[in-house]
Amino acid sequence: MSTFNGFIAEIPGISVDRFTEANRTKSAVFFLSHCHTDHMQGLQDPEPLPGPIYTSSISAVFLKHRYPQLADCIRTLDLGTTPIDMPTGSNPTHLTVTTLPAGHCPGSVMFLFETERDRKILYTGDFRLSPKDLRSLLPLQSITLHVLYLDTTFFNRTYTYFPSQSESLAKIVQLTKEWLDRDPRNVISFKLPALYGSEFLFIELARQLQQRIHVNAQEAQQYRYLASLDDAITSAGGSRIHACLRTSNANYRKLPCQPELDPKYVRVLRPSALRWRNLKQGESYCWRLRKNEEEFGICYSNHASCGELEDFLRYLKPEEVRFNVVPKEEADMEMAKLVEEICPREKDDREGLVDREEFSFAGIEYRKCPKKSSHAFSDEDSEEETVICQLPKRARS
Repeated sequence: MSTFNGFIAEIPGISVDRFTEANRTKSAVFFLSHCHTDHMQGLQDPEPLPGPIYTSSISAVFLKHRYPQLADCIRTLDLGTTPIDMPTGSNPTHLTVTTLPAGHCPGSVMFLFETERDRKILYTGDFRLSPKDLRSLLPLQSITLHVLYLDTTFFNRTYTYFPSQSESLAKIVQLTKEWLDRDPRNVISFKLPALYGSEFLFIELARQLQQRIHVNAQEAQQYRYLASLDDAITSAGGSRIHACLRTSNANYRKLPCQPELDPKYVRVLRPSALRWRNLKQGESYCWRLRKNEEEFGICYSNHASCGELEDFLRYLKPEEVRFNVVPKEEADMEMAKLVEEICPREKDDREGLVDREEFSFAGIEYRKCPKKSSHAFSDEDSEEETVICQLPKRARS
């Protein structure tokens, strides 16, 4: 869960992914990286924002439907570079933002800010990029990056390795197809760590198996404007792949849409990342969770692993790193030590050290982990904060 307070210290007058009264008072321009609730605090305020909010086209459609009071404030950013109009009297008066894909969920983006003093600041939001994808982003090639605001959800050496999303999806497809082929009465039930946030999984599973995933009517209503999910989900009957189970439902082998179905025909799949500590490359990332039962855990993450974050830091070599996710009430200085280990400051014969700021916890609000929600989280995966209150929507004719 993001603990970032929204303020970019190097760019007074803007807020990113936080829209509370404090942000509205001190900011005139706003940015939203993606539509997950921990990045949208304050948008439910009935008053419009005091300035424009910049976001991706998918997120913009969601905002227009969910928060109609924001309609006149919304500005859509395509991938690429855009000059931003700052209000008269702002400091800086000129700002350029380059929007980059984040790979976290549909519509998620990173923001690369460049000020009139040629200071470059990258805000990742929540993200997961493979090393290959990272190196294909032209704006980040050979960049001198002054400050990095980093998604540190799994910035801990106990989470050094996650399989790629494509590898995890391949395992999920295999387990699904194998079970469905075994008996025409068999069905798959997904027990997800949160109600929303598995859009990429649904899209790929439906594409490869040519079968839509059943979700409950309420969730289907939220998904109805997300064009990429048109052929991936359904609230109608007939599907043998289900994600209609509430995450709080203790009897996860009973489908709410087919309560008469014998549980022996149900295979449960549980994609998550939080439980997969100390996983090493080459080890199995799929476990049978209960002996002699058709229940499997699969390592699946839409946040970068610690190893991927290390590669990210070594590639960009930022002068300063700020942490967007700090799970404890007190600053975990182990993260700062880890950054220093990955990107050690270079020696300078005259000064002893190059002119580089210390790693900073400025802009962080420390919070206790929230209590488990009876509607949002499963039991073992309750700390994996990937909940969104609604999904991006699109208008239909």
